[in-house]
Amino acid sequence: MRTSLLALVAVAAVVVPAAPAAAKTVEYDARATVHKRSQSGTTLVYAGKVRSTHLGPGRVKQTIRLAGLNATGSFVIRYRHGKLRGTTQTTGRPRLDGTAAFSGTVRITGGTGRYAGATGSGRYTGSAPLDLSKATFRQRGTITY
Repeated sequence: MRTSLLALVAVAAVVVPAAPAAAKTVEYDARATVHKRSQSGTTLVYAGKVRSTHLGPGRVKQTIRLAGLNATGSFVIRYRHGKLRGTTQTTGRPRLDGTAAFSGTVRITGGTGRYAGATGSGRYTGSAPLDLSKATFRQRGTITY
């Protein structure tokens, strides 16, 4: 009787699905350095490295579309435990030192792996030489996953 009760408990543990983990919201601060990989008209593609205080190191690919001093973009950041996808909207301004500063908003729109279904928002700031050959940027905000 005792053996069959243990077997029943073992089978129940395998058959009964675990409750989904509760979503958690975390603050993040990510910094990246990217280099232009291609350009077609006003669409530029960048790739590089990113480091996040909460998510660790990763690789980023970003596509932006320029409209004068404004830009909209999308990005994918690949971290160890999954990917994050999002969008940016920025406004740029030239500086006297021959660089451009930009600032705007970031929205996290999804992810994979540990970050499946991720959402979030934050601020986006950065700088680039006027030829836009490379850029550094910082994202700060919250992510729920």
